[in-house]
Amino acid sequence: MEKVKQNIQIVKEMFIILDHTRSILIAISDGSLPSNVGGGGNIRNILRRCFSVCKKNGWWDKLGGMDGFLGIFESHKKDLQDIFGPFPEYKSFDQIIKVEYERWCTTDGAHSEQLKKLLKKKKNVLSIDDWITAMQAWGIPADKIAELSNSAIPGNLYYEIATRQERVGKAAEKILYNTIHLPETENLYYADSHLFDFESKALTVYANVLEQNKKNLVILEKSAFYPTSGGQIHDIGVLSIEGIER
Repeated sequence: MEKVKQNIQIVKEMFIILDHTRSILIAISDGSLPSNVGGGGNIRNILRRCFSVCKKNGWWDKLGGMDGFLGIFESHKKDLQDIFGPFPEYKSFDQIIKVEYERWCTTDGAHSEQLKKLLKKKKNVLSIDDWITAMQAWGIPADKIAELSNSAIPGNLYYEIATRQERVGKAAEKILYNTIHLPETENLYYADSHLFDFESKALTVYANVLEQNKKNLVILEKSAFYPTSGGQIHDIGVLSIEGIER
């Protein structure tokens, strides 16, 4: 049974490397960079987790060092080009990964000592704040913290990190239109995601303050148009009023 667990753990960590490197490729290609704050902190954390997992399993030498590790990103590009098309040239991508690896190598030992001192002070019981400090301020991957503290990664750790970043980075919402007096639009797309034609009553029309007050914001009684939400882009279509398309 123990051997089965070990084999499953190896496969799991292989998938961790593949999943994390794919995420890093997309994020950096989209303009993000590793840092200690915000989304950049997430990139740094999962990149360092890759380094840590490779080192623990002796995969760094099997990959052939940095060249082999960078080769994983090239494989992702080939695998994803049917979805996203060819990736544009990013001349400094390799250098970004190399710099992060050098920083990890030079800071890992010193920061691990800081963590060991903290663990001794806290009698090996870390609060969620301690975990976040070790990850964001000291750059220690969660797996490494779990290893040194001999404790499991808290189930709410990444949720708490994301929540705190959202509280800091999210701007106050600006309400452009007062719709409180209107009934909630019935969302037809929840009942039938393949609905392409429908009839509805126009409740009111607003002047679009973002387009020189053009009266082009129509509030419908019911709608099959899906709005941009949850990472999915909105539907597009036409309104036909008395036979005339708008």
